[in-house]
Amino acid sequence: MLRVGLLLVLLAAFLLRVYNLDAAPPGLYYDEAAHGLDAVQVWQGRLHLFFPTANGHEPLFTYLVALFVRVLDNTILAVRLPAAMLGTLAVAAAFVLGRRLVGAHTALLAAGLLAVTFWTVSLSRMGYRANALPVLFSLWLLAFWRCRGRDDLRPYLLAGLLLGLSQYTYTAARFIPLLALVLAFDWRKTLDRRGLLIGAGVAALVTLPLAWAIVADLGVGAQRIRQAALWNRPEPLHLFWWQLRDHLRMFGLTGDPLWIHNIPFRPPLLLPTALLFWLGVATGWRSAGPRALLWAVGVMLWPGILAVSNNPAPPDHLRVIAIAAPALLLAGVGLAFLIRRPRWMIPAIVALVLADGAVSWRDYQQWSRARESYEQLDADMTRLARQVVDNPETFFLAPISAEWKEFAPGEHWTIDYLSGGRPNYYVTGPPYRLPDLDAEQVALVRWTAGMHVTADPQRSLEGELALLGYTKTREEAGRTYLLLHYTHTGADVTVHRFQPGHGYAGGLRIEAVHLYHRVATGDQPGELLAEVQWRSDGPYAEPISVSLRLLDVTGTAVAQVDSALWNDLGETADCWRTPEQSRLFLEFGDPALAPGDYRVVVLAYATESLQPLAPIDPAQDEVVGVLAWGD
Repeated sequence: MLRVGLLLVLLAAFLLRVYNLDAAPPGLYYDEAAHGLDAVQVWQGRLHLFFPTANGHEPLFTYLVALFVRVLDNTILAVRLPAAMLGTLAVAAAFVLGRRLVGAHTALLAAGLLAVTFWTVSLSRMGYRANALPVLFSLWLLAFWRCRGRDDLRPYLLAGLLLGLSQYTYTAARFIPLLALVLAFDWRKTLDRRGLLIGAGVAALVTLPLAWAIVADLGVGAQRIRQAALWNRPEPLHLFWWQLRDHLRMFGLTGDPLWIHNIPFRPPLLLPTALLFWLGVATGWRSAGPRALLWAVGVMLWPGILAVSNNPAPPDHLRVIAIAAPALLLAGVGLAFLIRRPRWMIPAIVALVLADGAVSWRDYQQWSRARESYEQLDADMTRLARQVVDNPETFFLAPISAEWKEFAPGEHWTIDYLSGGRPNYYVTGPPYRLPDLDAEQVALVRWTAGMHVTADPQRSLEGELALLGYTKTREEAGRTYLLLHYTHTGADVTVHRFQPGHGYAGGLRIEAVHLYHRVATGDQPGELLAEVQWRSDGPYAEPISVSLRLLDVTGTAVAQVDSALWNDLGETADCWRTPEQSRLFLEFGDPALAPGDYRVVVLAYATESLQPLAPIDPAQDEVVGVLAWGD
């Protein structure tokens, strides 16, 4: 019966992890794509023991991905299938560990929950290197357990080998040696000192090449730790207690708030499982097996507690993935305490696994289809990558928000990987500037939702395209962006330059206003654009806007365009730094003006109250110059 149950559990685990894997979750997250790019480079001869991409990462998962890339090419499946297979192996490893430590029925429950629960299913359907850790962690813990009461050195050698190999999986594995010390102290009466020394030596020898690679380039090797370390944040002690509290609350009360890992705040252990876990902790700690699992949970929580996301957001389901098997095995201990008769264990296990699986299936469907998941898992970049491949004659421009500093100018890991490094695209952050263009067709991404919606707030790219003689011909709507298609018409551009030097209370100064008139050609209408160059001494109490107007001889505004003043980071005046300097492009479209002279007026005003800003010079004129408009 147990064998049949285990086979069914493993089959369910595999199917849940591979079904529709290239489409759900949506897109290919850039961290996943980084492994794909490194895997491609492996076949180009760029071999690393510690890869510098994505703030540096361990190599085991990347080399595994490389095998799949060789067969499946640059595809989403090639990156995610290794993670799905590792997730299935983690279920088997948890059963083998649990059978030895706490009994077969308990192990079957843990394996069943590990196979179907949302926490482990969702993470093992993504190409995260952390998926390699649970397999080796469970096997190491089993090997170390087998060292108890034995003079044979073979289990010590195996435990040392697995401990060393685990360091090549994920940063959280750095805490396994600490767990080994805790367990060695707990089991000190049953362990052979010579075996411990030999096992530690093997672990050190296996780890040495990775350690050497990290130390040799410590700037990369320690970069991610420096970024995430709790002690590098303001008020680390206060933050520590907050992190500790929320990581303990993940057992039934709260969960990861990040959409890239979870439905925000969904606990990784649902309340029934969490109650069994706490019951297992309370009743099992006196026995060596459950106590070892408790030590494992207690130690392997610390990678999450001591590391902080960009915005403090505990708990982090990925960083503590190693506790999944021990925690669920302790839940099995709790169930075994409640149900003393073995014949009732199998029905109870089936009921719990089916109930958790049903809830997890529902939640996974909600998560994978959510707008937030689509936006944050780079599904828009995935779609853009396909368009880059399908339209080699078009050059694609994609501005990204200022806070995304992971990319060098011109590249995005998701697009690079899925397009095979096609040259017909360019990603740009602030200051937003065009690359050298010689394409006849250009498609500019203008974000309508998602994390990059604040990109290029000054519309610099549209302005520069117009100055280069590109005319917008059509728009193509996507889920989170518009594609603005431009054709190079070579239209002449007449430039009118004004330098008003207008100054306002609070330190804002309008330094230059340039009007660009693109002449109509054939069936393409003319267009008038404006560039406002400004600087400020610092922030204002509220957002500031400018209004640019053309007045005819009667003083009537015949053309007008208004816009908030944004800095390069997409921030309004209440968030400006000291000092600020930027520019803003404004589009009048085709004003269809009659020939004649038009006064150019610029006004600065508070966006919310519409009150004009007080000029520094009371005699300051709103008119910055005269535009001579002719045939």
